[in-house]
Amino acid sequence: MQIQIKSGITLTVIPVSQFKNTQVSVHFLEHATKKATSYRSLLANILETSSQKYENQILVSQELSRLYGAGFGTSVMRKQTVHDLAFSLSLPNDHFLEKSDRLLDHGLDFLAEMIFHPLIKNSLFHEQTFQRQQTNLVAYINALKDDKQSYAALQLQQLYFGKDEIQSTPTFGEADQIAQITNQELFDYYKKVLAHDRVEIFVVGDVNATQIQTIVQKWPLSERFDDNTDISSLSYPEKQIRQKTEVQSIVQSKLDLAYQFPTNFRDSVYYAGIVFNALFGGSPLSKLFLNVREKASLAYYATSNVDVFNGLMIVQTGINAADKEQVLAIVAQQLKDIQAGDFSEDHLAQIKTGLTSNYIASLDAERSYTSRALTNRLVDSQTSTKEWIAAIQKVSRSEIMSVAKQVHLTTSYFLSSEVKEHA
Repeated sequence: MQIQIKSGITLTVIPVSQFKNTQVSVHFLEHATKKATSYRSLLANILETSSQKYENQILVSQELSRLYGAGFGTSVMRKQTVHDLAFSLSLPNDHFLEKSDRLLDHGLDFLAEMIFHPLIKNSLFHEQTFQRQQTNLVAYINALKDDKQSYAALQLQQLYFGKDEIQSTPTFGEADQIAQITNQELFDYYKKVLAHDRVEIFVVGDVNATQIQTIVQKWPLSERFDDNTDISSLSYPEKQIRQKTEVQSIVQSKLDLAYQFPTNFRDSVYYAGIVFNALFGGSPLSKLFLNVREKASLAYYATSNVDVFNGLMIVQTGINAADKEQVLAIVAQQLKDIQAGDFSEDHLAQIKTGLTSNYIASLDAERSYTSRALTNRLVDSQTSTKEWIAAIQKVSRSEIMSVAKQVHLTTSYFLSSEVKEHA
């Protein structure tokens, strides 16, 4: 059920009765820019930890305890060129409490407090809070360099997207830029977010939509009209092949590969793309897992995942440096095999069964409803569980082969523990 609160502000209530909790999420959406990505990341950290009423994390935690152990958090993410600053609250449903405490009302009031009433002094964010969160976020991002799997993935992202400032920037921003943000700049940006961002509010659970609407309508949000936050089908020109090798003192080398992928979200070959990825490297029954990791023992891990919003598939492997060329060859062979239809009907049926089971299992989490509902809003497309499963089951061998033939390797990043002559 969708309710237009004001122009640019929509409330979506998803009535689901099987959960004991109610999930509430508020999404502030804008067209992403390199600079704003870092601002939004720091803003998320500050708004998560304090408010006028709850001046520190201890008081925030105490209030969540009073809300029967509610969970609260902020996050940032990006879908194509849409950057999402999200606030999430999960709390028990009133129906499962011994007495009705109008817990959802109190939860929505808490959420409004954290979003609209940050800890402010002298018309700025509380300086100690600002400095502490800025320091913490910079330290967190710099620490990712020590997580070599994450580090390699970020390096591949930058290499693949090249001069595309939006897509080459991590969704959480860049440490150097975050360190330069002033309190005044961030506070001014915060006011801009409240005034101009598209707002999508989702509530999942056994709830009364009118009750929620009455509360949300009182939130201090004005109408907004300039909306550049829809996700569209994009065509991506074929990229030139890029390769990079970096040598560090590590035990396990990382070989990450980026491929152009032919599907946009829910276009004519979208479902065939999902099945292809699961068959290639996106499941425990995939060719990468069975042949590269298990049979050939050439990788500690070998997986693929697809970003359908950007027409991108990424393969991540952890290998011994000396095995690089052999791994490249065997990974390429798995793609050729699928292009040639070298997979059995039984294997394909198992892949589809696994996809269906995972999809159904995800419906046991309230967050999955919110995530799908937001995506539906951004792409202006709806699909039911029954329709999704039917579309997966309908995917044919020839459709998978067709997708595979359109998958092209464009980028290779090798984080090596040693120098290789042909690296």
